[in-house]
Amino acid sequence: MKTTFSILILNILLSFVLTAQTKQISMGGGYIYQSFYSMANGEILNSLNNDWDIAFTTDTYSSTIRINGGGVYGQGVELYTYHLGDTSNWSSINTSTPNILTSPMHNSDTSWNYGAFGMNQTNGMLDYGWGVYNTVTHHIVGDSLYVIKTINGNWKKLWIKKKASGSYEFTYANLDGSNIISTTVSASNYSNKRFVYYSLDQDQIIDREPDLSSWDITFTRYITTVQGMPYPVTGILSNIGIKIADADNIPSPSNYTDYNNHTFNQEINTIGDDWKTFDMSSFTYTLDNERCFFIKDYNEDVWRLIFTKFDGSSTGNIEFNIQNLSTTAINNIQDSENSLNIYPNPVNNQDITIIYDIKNDKAKLNIYDLSGREVYASKLVGNGFNTHKISGNHLEKGIYIVSLICNNNILTDRLIIK
Repeated sequence: MKTTFSILILNILLSFVLTAQTKQISMGGGYIYQSFYSMANGEILNSLNNDWDIAFTTDTYSSTIRINGGGVYGQGVELYTYHLGDTSNWSSINTSTPNILTSPMHNSDTSWNYGAFGMNQTNGMLDYGWGVYNTVTHHIVGDSLYVIKTINGNWKKLWIKKKASGSYEFTYANLDGSNIISTTVSASNYSNKRFVYYSLDQDQIIDREPDLSSWDITFTRYITTVQGMPYPVTGILSNIGIKIADADNIPSPSNYTDYNNHTFNQEINTIGDDWKTFDMSSFTYTLDNERCFFIKDYNEDVWRLIFTKFDGSSTGNIEFNIQNLSTTAINNIQDSENSLNIYPNPVNNQDITIIYDIKNDKAKLNIYDLSGREVYASKLVGNGFNTHKISGNHLEKGIYIVSLICNNNILTDRLIIK
């Protein structure tokens, strides 16, 4: 049986890890920035959100092209399919064209895989909206023309000509045909990002995202349906593979931890924008104080998120409370006589503390990588509750198996180095 002292120490460590923390990000006045956020590591990157117009997926098996539809406060990119559709009508697009455009196209706000350029898809699996897959060349060949208003308010005509070998070829010009530019974006060069971005006005590729697996949610502007109409909002979208549950009508969300009672899903707008409402009488935002969200990150840790303050467009500041509710921060692996714990876990440039309680004066500690290679070994001496420190700097990023052998029993646990 574990000693009273060891139980006390573990409870202290557990309460430290699971203490709620108040955080804040800033999107700036007019929501000029986009924040990429990790539940475990805080804000990863804060990027300008008014310097790009279109974004190309880096996924080899996708051809999604999105627009900066939410843009900054009061201004976003607008996209229209030219009404005659056919690429042979390039020269007929002129300065009077915007007057006949009535059906703007928007990104999906439930999936990153459906961008505004794909919304006129009509011909089944081979039709990507902006182009059609060629089964002989394995290229996607553009078959549509577009009229686009940039984030700076300039009208352009645009033809996405082809995607081949991870590169997008496209041509655009002013509506009167002047300043024609033909260029290529090699999205395959940015495979560690979810999208690569482009400014039509600046004729410039923009690298503005963190590594695709380093963030869980993003605070940004996007288009969603409000009272049956598309409308730009400020809210939170989640990364691909991040699972989120929405808990409503909770009288005391700061004390609520029953995430197993809610359904986790991967629609990117599960948090969305409706955790706040605008009060016209006070001209301020009101937060839903009976609501929280549970976020399951890539390590399967579960975090509770509660919004506590929203300043609106004056500062773009958003304040929120987060708490790690899962038990992976301290792992308590034990048999009838021995126990193994790891703290912290995951580890990011920190020492690793192995907390163990053994009923023998000799034990062996080993760490293996996922290929089975031993990367660390040490003898543990001392009966009862003890700790053993390991420098995390000696291990490369990845997942490891920690093994404790004592009295012919083997206890194992997973260690994550970030």
